[in-house]
Amino acid sequence: MVKLDSISKSFGGKSVIENVSLEVEAGERFTLLGRSGCGKTTLLRLIAGFETPDSGTIAIAGQDVGTLPVEQRPVGMIFQNYALFPHMTIYDNIAVGPRVRKHPENEIAKRIDELLEITHLEALRNVYPGQISGGEAQRVALARAVINRPKILLLDEPLSALDLSLRQHLREELIEMQRALDITFLFVTHDQDEAMGLATRMGIMDNGCLQQVGTPPELYEKPQTAFIAEFLGEVNRLTGKVEQKSGNQITLALKSAGTIQCVSDISRPENQQVTCYIRPEKIFFDTGRPQTEPVNILQGTLRQIQFFGSHTRYQLELSGGQTLTLTNQHRKSRSPQHSIGDSVRVLFSVSDVFIPNKNEN
Repeated sequence: MVKLDSISKSFGGKSVIENVSLEVEAGERFTLLGRSGCGKTTLLRLIAGFETPDSGTIAIAGQDVGTLPVEQRPVGMIFQNYALFPHMTIYDNIAVGPRVRKHPENEIAKRIDELLEITHLEALRNVYPGQISGGEAQRVALARAVINRPKILLLDEPLSALDLSLRQHLREELIEMQRALDITFLFVTHDQDEAMGLATRMGIMDNGCLQQVGTPPELYEKPQTAFIAEFLGEVNRLTGKVEQKSGNQITLALKSAGTIQCVSDISRPENQQVTCYIRPEKIFFDTGRPQTEPVNILQGTLRQIQFFGSHTRYQLELSGGQTLTLTNQHRKSRSPQHSIGDSVRVLFSVSDVFIPNKNEN
């Protein structure tokens, strides 16, 4: 559907996009996630035609769009502030695009009726933007962006200005609308939960480069860099030296805290210092029950306990000063009873420990 090949862009001699290649398939909800200023909005503007790349090509549905002006590209776009015209009714806001293209009014009316039904805006056709809610404004912007039947819809952080509860509700609405419209979404955001909640696939950007592409579980559980591991949620870091290796499995010595085993896709020599990662929700208190898969067991002292309603967060200090954070979800079964200062044993599966391919020490 959309193919970017070696796209680069600079402003005033400063590189903003650097050699980005990406393919977004038809029907995907693809999110570009990154910190503010990483280049993700610029990439969206290059696809839309608001900016021109210094090098590389952009194709949509197999057509090179490099020479096409904005109005001729088969894309729709929703901006962060929705950009609705306050002096026009909802109906007239949606009708702007086809009227500019001089489509027959009866065809415009038929298409708007379809979109008002899909977006649940039938009752608001004759009201003005100042009279509707933020969620309704988003649906109007969505209807206006897709009325000309674009191949792909570009969304530039459309939820960032809304409060948390409304953002979660509108994420669900966007997924429903995308399915109903049968259109490809390319969504830009700096919010990790938003990106992972919306995406069928996603890409992580940093400093103008596309760092990794995959499904949300792939990126969360097997990040290729330390930056991605830490950017996509809370994660524990354990640093040790390679003590032993057998195939792709290595044993790390954590000084006086003992040893752990993990899997490395890269050959690592003995005595090399390596940092491995483990998510807090993958760590459990040792109850003494037999395990069905290889596990690591560490002992330490509880230093913090924080209650968060759905779960409790524990911080454990290991011998030698390294720390581990684990989260215990509250279920019907009784949660473990621990106090600050307790000496406890925790365990985690060998398969849940990961070492990024480009480990940063």
